[in-house]
Amino acid sequence: MKHERWIGRYVTIFRMDEDRIYTGRIDGWDHEKRRLQLGPKLMFIPLDDILKITVSEAGTHRRGPAAGVAARSHSVGYVMKDPIQFDNAIHFRSPVTVWAGDEVLRYRAVIVAHNSREVVLRTGEVLSKQEHEFVVRSVHGN
Repeated sequence: MKHERWIGRYVTIFRMDEDRIYTGRIDGWDHEKRRLQLGPKLMFIPLDDILKITVSEAGTHRRGPAAGVAARSHSVGYVMKDPIQFDNAIHFRSPVTVWAGDEVLRYRAVIVAHNSREVVLRTGEVLSKQEHEFVVRSVHGN
């Protein structure tokens, strides 16, 4: 089975339903319950929640937002400027990269609310639209 070749490999897992990134070793697949077993600290991730799995380096792995994964620019993305773009990012729970000048402040952040001046992230942070750029990746071409 194609999933079996991943067992024992160190990976980074991006989930669709949250801005968290998980890293660790794939210890197995539970096909009956449709979930992946991630180690070395036992954790199960539903297969339907996985957006992407990438190979990572073996070693100490952290969990949670950013999890030590460097931000990479996307081939297709755009800076959000119009209110409808922010509305769509909220509706589709699109991961957004937040920039302050040439520095990435948040990678794969999720916007929960906005008005004409501010954006509220899932973490509760309130950021100014004037001082920050919000870049969303297009899902076309995946």
